[in-house]
Amino acid sequence: MRYLSVAMVTACLCMGSTQFSYAQNDLHNISSHRHEVVKKPLYYRIAEVDPRFNLTTQQLLELTQQAAKIWEQETGQQHFIYDPQAEFSINLVYDERQQHSSNRIQGLNQLKQQQKQWENQNQQLQQIKDEVQRTTALIASKQSQLTVQFQQYNMEVQRFNQQRSSSKDMAEQFNQRQHALELQSAALQREIQQHNQKTQQLNQEIIRLNHNNQQLVASANQFNQVFQPRLFHKGLFNGRQITVYEFSSLEDLRMTLAHEFGHALGLPHTDDPSSLMYPVIQKQNIQKFSLTDSDRELVKASL
Repeated sequence: MRYLSVAMVTACLCMGSTQFSYAQNDLHNISSHRHEVVKKPLYYRIAEVDPRFNLTTQQLLELTQQAAKIWEQETGQQHFIYDPQAEFSINLVYDERQQHSSNRIQGLNQLKQQQKQWENQNQQLQQIKDEVQRTTALIASKQSQLTVQFQQYNMEVQRFNQQRSSSKDMAEQFNQRQHALELQSAALQREIQQHNQKTQQLNQEIIRLNHNNQQLVASANQFNQVFQPRLFHKGLFNGRQITVYEFSSLEDLRMTLAHEFGHALGLPHTDDPSSLMYPVIQKQNIQKFSLTDSDRELVKASL
């Protein structure tokens, strides 16, 4: 992950990647890799929360407390204390970054829904295909059996004619057998016709399903083209406040806050992709997160 140098010393969280990983990137000088440390404990307040995030101040407060507890559990000390009168503030600022993320999530959800529909249709057609294959085998068996019956009938009729028998009873039996075989043949022909119609309908549904798959692939390619990988600041700590510009879920926001709290403790980034202080939120378990050994080493070194 690249580091960008600017005049002021800041620590920030950035985002980028169409695989929906979240890049955290510092805007401070990489050569010194310094972080502005705030006084401990840090008293903070919830300031600006843009209503377009659909997040209440109380929800944000609970997330900040959860984020703070990640560090408190490791150090045994209370580093961050909520105080509605505190100078240090936490802000949620809505701009094109969150709009971009919201559009991306909406587009991704639509693709997932279309993919699910395609999978359901594919599963249904597979069941119909299996049924058609079983019916095909059954019809083939019936055809084979009927063919044998006709052959046997013809052989017996031929022997009867060769014997020049004048038995009216035998002749009547042959007529009845012939009529029964013809009925079986007609019924089988109707069954074959219905089966062929069902097979034709299946093939048409398969063609439509393949067409839908092509459209789905095209939509996915268009989605990846629109939401190409890029980096932008999703969170920023500058010693006076924490500002968050983008998050994809409450768990993501909690991870972002915990990361910025880490910078407030004076912690730099790590090289461990699974750690909280790694510059990219990607391999961490944001639902059930705990500090890694890399984070703990930073804590021991800095505190």
